Amino acid sequence: MSNNNKNVYLRKIGPINSTILKYLKKNIGEVFKGSNISFEMPEETLPLKDSDYNKERKQYDGSLILNRIARQSKKNLYFRTIGVMDVDLFSKGLNFIFGIATMPRSRHSKYYGSCIISVTRLREEYYGNAPNRKLFRTRTLKEAVHELGHTFGLQHCKNRCIMRFSNHLGETDLKPVEFCSSCKKDLNSFLENL
Repeated sequence: MSNNNKNVYLRKIGPINSTILKYLKKNIGEVFKGSNISFEMPEETLPLKDSDYNKERKQYDGSLILNRIARQSKKNLYFRTIGVMDVDLFSKGLNFIFGIATMPRSRHSKYYGSCIISVTRLREEYYGNAPNRKLFRTRTLKEAVHELGHTFGLQHCKNRCIMRFSNHLGETDLKPVEFCSSCKKDLNSFLENL
């Protein structure tokens, strides 16, 4: 795969304010600086489907949405896709998720990857607190970088690292927006071997 094809597409899924995607496009590149990755933001909004919604839980099934986005991205030959939405998500066995990603499991699958994040629970207002725009944006950037890291084969990390698992927002707030030296090395190795 040519380095010229390392485009990451930031996709709106369902009704969401474009401002947050513009913020991500502007800032996520700094985290991946030197990786020869570019970030694009198509205008088209991908729809949420009724079949994605679990009426009993009053949440959307993140795995169903991710699978659909991954199929579409592979069909379009997108290197990576980050779907961003403003609905509450869950995944099997978990009460909620901030995001979810595909992991490369074969030589071929490393060329295409997808992840989704939800901004709903990243807002202070969700918990009855006063809005905090700066904190919301930082959390959104952290979740996008974390999930995108998974698409490059990075596992959860125990170091002070963006790849550290977050059980709750307090843990998200404590981790940095960058990769630790070990994860950065693994990321660079992954990208060099495409």
